[in-house]
Amino acid sequence: MKRTLVPLVVLVMLAALAACGGEPPRRLGSISGSLVYPGSMGAAARAALPLSSAPVVATARNDLGRGRAPQVVPGEVLVFLAPDARAQAFDASSFGMTAVRALPTAGAGARLMRAEGLDQAGTVRLAERVAREPGVVAAFPNWVLHAFKTPDDEHFPLQWHYGAMNLPAAWDSEDGSSNAVTVAVVDSGYVAHPDLVPNLLPGYDFISDPSSAGDGDGRDADPWDEGGESGYHGTHVAGTVAAATDNATGVAGVSWGAKVVPVRVLGVTGSGSTADILDGTAWAAGKAVPGVPANVNPARVINLSLGGDLGQPCPAELGDFFTALADEGTIVVVAAGNDNVDAATTFPASCAGVITVGATGPANTRAPYSNYGAVIDVMAAGGDVSRSFQWGGSTYPAGVLSTLAEETPGGLMATYAFYQGTSMASPHVAGIAALMLSRDPGLGFADVRDRLKLAATPLDAADCERPSGTACGAGLVDAAKALVAGGTPPEPPGPPTTAKLTTYVAALYCDLGCYDFDLEHSKLVEVEVTSSVVPYVIGTLEPGVYVAAAWQDLDRDGEIDDGEPFGVFGAAPGGSPITVQAGEDKRDVIIVMTPLTLSDLLAPNAAGSRIGPLGALERLPR
Repeated sequence: MKRTLVPLVVLVMLAALAACGGEPPRRLGSISGSLVYPGSMGAAARAALPLSSAPVVATARNDLGRGRAPQVVPGEVLVFLAPDARAQAFDASSFGMTAVRALPTAGAGARLMRAEGLDQAGTVRLAERVAREPGVVAAFPNWVLHAFKTPDDEHFPLQWHYGAMNLPAAWDSEDGSSNAVTVAVVDSGYVAHPDLVPNLLPGYDFISDPSSAGDGDGRDADPWDEGGESGYHGTHVAGTVAAATDNATGVAGVSWGAKVVPVRVLGVTGSGSTADILDGTAWAAGKAVPGVPANVNPARVINLSLGGDLGQPCPAELGDFFTALADEGTIVVVAAGNDNVDAATTFPASCAGVITVGATGPANTRAPYSNYGAVIDVMAAGGDVSRSFQWGGSTYPAGVLSTLAEETPGGLMATYAFYQGTSMASPHVAGIAALMLSRDPGLGFADVRDRLKLAATPLDAADCERPSGTACGAGLVDAAKALVAGGTPPEPPGPPTTAKLTTYVAALYCDLGCYDFDLEHSKLVEVEVTSSVVPYVIGTLEPGVYVAAAWQDLDRDGEIDDGEPFGVFGAAPGGSPITVQAGEDKRDVIIVMTPLTLSDLLAPNAAGSRIGPLGALERLPR
């Protein structure tokens, strides 16, 4: 009886409406999705420099996957065999597995093995079965990790993040030129940015899967970044470490004298396999990797702005790999992750033998996205693009400014962009480690880690936004104090004044084939930006056809200006508008935000008002 009551009531209501000549209320729909948040400087300060090779967006993306379940390479298992006769009892063929190659771990019996015909879930189950076999110390799936930045450089005044870590004072005692230190950036590769090329050394592409590599082949000596979802992440990271500095152009790097070895392990999807990352890291440190020429420029410092949540602490066997590198004097610096969770299960952030770095925003407090917890060693500036700062009469997102590349119809263009993330915090610490080694090449891993922690400025519980400030490790790195043993360098400057940014998202009701819009039936919402990927929902929409558009008001003047981030979904040419049926929620509508160049968009009409989505967004009441 209970199941028929509601329909009967509805029928009675409909009958009553019909009797008095009325109509039932229209069911309304909605559009929801996310904004890929802007990371570009905007046109006012963007450099448009020609590249030496073919064509080089400056959109900010999360540098580590947010909220993703661990992914694995189908059929691939990392097997660690016992170092004695017990290993002979293990028969890989009984599991349908064959050995692919040895792995560069501390133990001698580590192998990458492969079984055909398995999906991800089957691979996880296979690893669990293999781990229980006699002679096997441990077995893990081959997890896929994600890609989780006073000189006279033109844009140095916009690099507020260097002052936050007292780098100008540090450069007075060491700018990295005393001894050139090699830093490996194990990431998405590089592009030939003019502000980076002078400090690049030969690298290598360690991506085994040609489809992930995006360059038509597998491993080779060309670590060029093919773009895609990587967002030229490695180029941004490398620029923070060692962009060409004091050259009157572009941006500054942390270590002016460091050289960068680009090691490509993250492909066009922005991710890479654990096995490839281990190989790339070992090669970067000067270890032999089968089938790969020796690295003639072994790195003293290795930056890993990547990782993933494995749902478990760093496996001891993989931790041993990093500990062995540390014991040999290699400084491995890693990003803590961007999920605003305890990093205890984030790999490689939770491993021993690495320096794990969380991120602070422009107020020198923990950034809202940064992971935290007992595995954090120190914090460094990672930016917060939900806030803005002003310089020279212009307004900019308060991210980390570094080298990047933008895809244009004419090819790749060298640019500079504000990104946020622990991926941006980590290379600051890698660069500071390079400064420390330039001053004192005899320092080991523990020396560098301990000096960084002793020199850090602790965050209290309020600034860490946790019950205890220890969840942010030793605190925010002070480069000058880390370099000046026994001295008292100047205090870092105060943080810049920032303001909360306003971002609008609109569902524009189409008229005249979406070349004009009915503003009365359009809807506008304001969203709060707390990360590089921002969810939104626009509800109470009349059934109809819509275009979704978004705009970030950098200078908070209520007007859409040149250089401000703007994005649109469903507009001509090339876009398919969004049809919303009664009661329907159109989901996963992704709006990519890029700096607005008004002259590149639709021109004003004869009456002088702008047409298209931009014009509608301008006219829509706010």
